Amino acid sequence: MSDQRFMSADAAPRLTSHLRALSLIAPLQRAEDNKGMLHVSARAAERVDMRYLALAAIELLIDRMGAGGTAGRAELIEYLADLARLQSRNLSDPDATALAENVFDGLTNARDRRARFKVRLFDPDQPEGVFFEFALLRAEPLPDGTVGYRLTQEAIEIHLSLLAHDPLTATQVSEIIVGEFLKRGLYDHAVSAAERTRTNSIRLAEAIRLLMAEARRAILKVMWHEELGPKMEEARSLLDASIMREGAMLAQLSDMAADVTDETDRRHFSRIRTLLLDVQTRHRKLIVVVQKTAEEYLHLQADTLKLRPLARLPDLENEILDPLLRAPANFLIENASGVFGAISGTLPPLVLDIAAAVAAFEPDIEEAGIFDPTIEFDDPTAGLELPFDEATIARAEQFARATVLATGAITLGEILSRAALDRPDDAAFQRCLFLILEQAIDPRTTDVAGGASILSTRFDAGFVEGTDVRFSRAAGGGVHASQ
Repeated sequence: MSDQRFMSADAAPRLTSHLRALSLIAPLQRAEDNKGMLHVSARAAERVDMRYLALAAIELLIDRMGAGGTAGRAELIEYLADLARLQSRNLSDPDATALAENVFDGLTNARDRRARFKVRLFDPDQPEGVFFEFALLRAEPLPDGTVGYRLTQEAIEIHLSLLAHDPLTATQVSEIIVGEFLKRGLYDHAVSAAERTRTNSIRLAEAIRLLMAEARRAILKVMWHEELGPKMEEARSLLDASIMREGAMLAQLSDMAADVTDETDRRHFSRIRTLLLDVQTRHRKLIVVVQKTAEEYLHLQADTLKLRPLARLPDLENEILDPLLRAPANFLIENASGVFGAISGTLPPLVLDIAAAVAAFEPDIEEAGIFDPTIEFDDPTAGLELPFDEATIARAEQFARATVLATGAITLGEILSRAALDRPDDAAFQRCLFLILEQAIDPRTTDVAGGASILSTRFDAGFVEGTDVRFSRAAGGGVHASQ
């Protein structure tokens, strides 16, 4: 007994419209595949894209038909030969003409005596398949006795189908087409448009995922408010419109279902409803992602851009040179060259041997007399005066803390501008406020703000300018309590 399995025709995908679209562009690809069989210089012809020439011919005829005219065979071949020479500078005139003629013959189906193209397409509903006939160029006699060529509907369809649309625009357009077909009662066409809408929605979801992935990889360069934010806001607005439009079409299907008695139309209704529900569900999930992206991205960027405390550099005089000068002579003789190299960095080979120099100037212990040092102390110097008094520091801290708490998020430049308006004559207060805000960039050093992130913009407060910083209050809704 054979265990061979057979799929039912009902379970097979309906791809007739897709096969039809591929059949339309097959003559263009055939011209590219067969160019190696032409009697032309293979090396020069290798650089010529025959598909480009075929599309250029369609583009030229679109322009001519838009002006109410046509183009003759000689004019088309001359135009295509010029484009072939543009692609390959070493192409001879006869070879360029031969390539152009091959493209023209391919568009007019010269190998079948310029008859209409005819292909057989598989269709699960038609055991013998579906035969599809089409033409790309149509000859038209002109009043002067010559023949002009125009594009057929199928050729114009090729031109339209190859125009690039971004996923957001393509989704909106395909949904509008579904609604238009439903209004006109063209339910089979509405099914095809609904399938295209689902494909566009999947493409849109993937585009948003890739956009966010690229932004996270370049999180130090992609600023939300300048680049990513506007794109997400546009996506949110269009997704809102799509969800409302899909809901209206689903309601329309429910209202019309009772009046549809034809079995084929009812099957189309069911398919359209399934597709639109799938699209609407995907769009609802997408809009949640888009709405949550702003907060998540800004938090992630703030953590990445947050300044880390700088490592303290050693005091060269007090912590390195003075202890070395007080070190025992035997230690200096052994290690002085290595220590000097570590302090000074990479240098050419030393001419002076420090160890030998120290040994040469070291006094002879036997000849040295008893040395009784006399130590004198100067009067203690007065302490350095602080640049700001305690009251000014307290006012500045309170002003910064209250401003961040009231606004939730505010830039360094904006805080300094407010301080200049509130206390225009108090220069000490404004300078003290700047130093406090500069310290608050790292929230671990002060309790003025909950977090800070460096921006790409700059500020200018008159007495100081630099890269701007955005401060935000703590996650609990306020800044840390003052100690």
